[in-house]
Amino acid sequence: MKVLHCSEIIKGGVASYLRDLIRLQARDFGAESVALVIPASQKDELPVPAGVHVYSFADQRSRAVNAFKLAKVVLAKVREFQPEIVHIHCTYAGAIIRPALWLLAGKYRLIYCPHGWAFSRPLSFPGYTMVRLVEKLLANITESIVCISEFERRLALSAGIRADRLKVVMNGIAADRPPGAGEPPSWRPDRTRLLFAGRFDHAKGADIFFEALRLLGDRVHAIVAGETVLADGGPLAVPDNATLTGWLSQAELERLFDSADVLVVPSRYEGFSLVAAEAMRAGLAVIASRVGGLPEVVGDGICGVIIEPGSAAALANCIESHDRSDWERMGRNGPDRVRRLFSMERVHREICDLYGVGRETA
Repeated sequence: MKVLHCSEIIKGGVASYLRDLIRLQARDFGAESVALVIPASQKDELPVPAGVHVYSFADQRSRAVNAFKLAKVVLAKVREFQPEIVHIHCTYAGAIIRPALWLLAGKYRLIYCPHGWAFSRPLSFPGYTMVRLVEKLLANITESIVCISEFERRLALSAGIRADRLKVVMNGIAADRPPGAGEPPSWRPDRTRLLFAGRFDHAKGADIFFEALRLLGDRVHAIVAGETVLADGGPLAVPDNATLTGWLSQAELERLFDSADVLVVPSRYEGFSLVAAEAMRAGLAVIASRVGGLPEVVGDGICGVIIEPGSAAALANCIESHDRSDWERMGRNGPDRVRRLFSMERVHREICDLYGVGRETA
């Protein structure tokens, strides 16, 4: 089985997803049977096993521009690599590459995962209508569409996307937790330790978190791991009670999981949230917005607390109304929940089913 993965952006959750999935595909299909096309500036986000083919393109801040650049490379590499499966990740890649490959009329099969529907985000009415229509039409030339949560499937059905094209494959992460690395974090003493990890883009709600920090003042200290990736992120003023680290490796992030009291995921929209699952695997409780697939991941009162989205006041109130013992109690539920529901081995099995191949015969 030869598989070509492609995406116009990977930094963040998509990189985590692909890193674990490609490792398993290389194990079962053979490394030389797996290839990917990704942005050149983000290649370091996705280390792959030796033998996996990695192609790249010179990317910019615009996802639309990057999608066209991506398509040019994908069309060339499809002819060269001759994959049986082209697995397309993210919205812009899906919109550009699916019709281009359909017109090319090759023998490959198209699998598409939006990693969160674009029409779940705030759009103008014409934009919302157009995006839904495009996804509905392109579903007809797609063999399978991977929905990363049950919420994503319901949203697709509400948009008129064909039910027979939709397959829920809940996101997952590696069962074995990577070892931590890097310098020990410098938390300020006698304060609740809050962690934010992700892009500073509108979707992820970093601005909401910063406003909550201003409301909480010196009662809390936050470490903020991330940076702006998309054009809608814009510059953000970091509060005095926050320490900005920039983008961290997975090993460095694991070290923060061990020392924080709670991870904050104040997203405005979110298909799943791999960083929430990673924190839970490490035994760290999560505060998450009631959007998208986040309630399916965290479970209100199980591994953390679900709050109303878009409200810095609601976030600040949640932090104030729980103490360290509350977060420790909920954090202890995380590892078992991840093992049962969100393992990448399970994702790999279900993706193999979509590809139409058993792992033992791959």
